[in-house]
Amino acid sequence: MATPASTQQALDMVLAGLSYLAAADPTALTAQAHADCLQTLEQAGAITTAARARILAAFTTGHGYAADADYSPTSWLIHRTKVTKAAARGHLGWARRAAAHPQVIAALAGGTVLSESMARTICGWTDKLPESCRDAADAILVAAARAGARQDDLAALAAEIYARSLPDPDDDPEPDFEDRKLRVQTTFAGAGVIAGDLTPEYAAVVTAVLDALSAPMGAEDTRTRDQRYHDALEDAMR
Repeated sequence: MATPASTQQALDMVLAGLSYLAAADPTALTAQAHADCLQTLEQAGAITTAARARILAAFTTGHGYAADADYSPTSWLIHRTKVTKAAARGHLGWARRAAAHPQVIAALAGGTVLSESMARTICGWTDKLPESCRDAADAILVAAARAGARQDDLAALAAEIYARSLPDPDDDPEPDFEDRKLRVQTTFAGAGVIAGDLTPEYAAVVTAVLDALSAPMGAEDTRTRDQRYHDALEDAMR
C-alpha cells in the first residue's frame, strides 16, 4: 500500500477510498465482505475522530478560524464544514479530550483498541476522577481494552478505580451516618420501589457504578436515562 507523501495526498486517498466503498454495490458482496467493511469502517471512524480532535485542537489554539472572519471554532465549523451546531460542539468536545485524555486519543488513533463510542464512555468515566488520577486511570482502562476487556469489564474496573479515589472515611474523626437508610418495598404484581438516604461516599460509588453500566448501547438504544439506570442496577446486582 502506497504511503502518502503529504497531508493533501493523504486526504485525497481517504476520499478516494471512501467514495469507492460508497459507490460499490453491497448486494454483490459476500457476508464476509460486509463484515470486513463494517469492522474496517469502525476502525476508520476511530482514527478519523482522533485525527480531527488533534487537528481541531491545534486549529482552535492557533485561532485559525479568525482568518475566515469567524468569531469562534464552533461558528467556523458550522459555516465552513456545513455541520450542525450540535455536531460542531461534539467535534470540539473531542478536541478538548485530546488535551485531557492523550492516552485515550492515542488508542483511538491506533484504530483497533477502542471505538469512538467506547473511548467517549471511558473519558466520561475518568472525568469524574480527581485530575491527578485521570491519566493513570486512562492508562489502566486502555490497557485493559487492549488486552481484550469487554464493556462490562471496563465498567466494573472504572467503578473500582472511582471507589478507590474517594477519601478514606476513616480520615473523618467523627463520621455521622446515623441518618443512612434504604428501603425496598414490593408493590402490585411484584414491582418494587427503592427509596433511602445514602452517605455521600456510598452515593458517589452508586452513581459511578450506575453511570458506568448505563451507557447507551448505540443509536438503536431507545431507553430513557431512568430505564438505563434501572437496567444498570440489575446488572450490578447480578
